[in-house]
Amino acid sequence: MTTVNEHLWDFPHPMTLKVMGAKDSPVQDVVVAVLTEHLPSFDPTDTITLTPSSKGTYVSVNARVVMDSADQVRAIYAALNDSPHVKVVF
Repeated sequence: MTTVNEHLWDFPHPMTLKVMGAKDSPVQDVVVAVLTEHLPSFDPTDTITLTPSSKGTYVSVNARVVMDSADQVRAIYAALNDSPHVKVVF
């Protein structure tokens, strides 16, 4: 298990979330909904990119965001991991 060194984070904290899901799932919609709920200033039009897997089975939704607190980071990761459409969050 990887240890997250939250004590090293400074806020606001810019980061790129990478969320993987099946190509034919609504994973992008899930990411947009979660980030919109937890980040009031989130604008998906210029912060999200999609990258298909090498075999085309999965898609990576990459979102550039700025987190305001460790609690916000935890809440977003928990909400994304709770979705059945999300395979993994980096």
